[in-house]
Amino acid sequence: MGAATSLATLGLSAVLGQQKKSRANDLIETDRVRNARELKLQQDIDRRKREQQLARALASARARAGSAGIGSYRSAADAIASGLQRQARTEQAETDAQARLALQSNDTRAALRQRNNLLDQQDSILGQGVRTLGGIAGSSLLD
Repeated sequence: MGAATSLATLGLSAVLGQQKKSRANDLIETDRVRNARELKLQQDIDRRKREQQLARALASARARAGSAGIGSYRSAADAIASGLQRQARTEQAETDAQARLALQSNDTRAALRQRNNLLDQQDSILGQGVRTLGGIAGSSLLD
């Protein structure tokens, strides 16, 4: 009787551990999604700031060109504007690459946490199994 009780306890512990792992994985996934949203939101805010800075820089460059008397030479003002836009695109590409790396890092951390959660669960079940089997080996099946 003791062996059956020990095995039932082991089975119940395994089921409860699986439920705990599932809840932990749900929390990890929720955290991963939240972090990804925060990263995306920050990226959008930064992009709007850069667009506003570019607009101000373009207006300032055109005003300086106009006050220097080269505003009538459209190609000079266009060259300045083109250079500023090219610089802004380069900065945006760098920022986008950094954001992609941050999202990948977020996903990797979540996957590692889920993997560790699974390993912890398996270690716990194995430990309980060893203890239960050790107890069964020391007693009669009729106990």
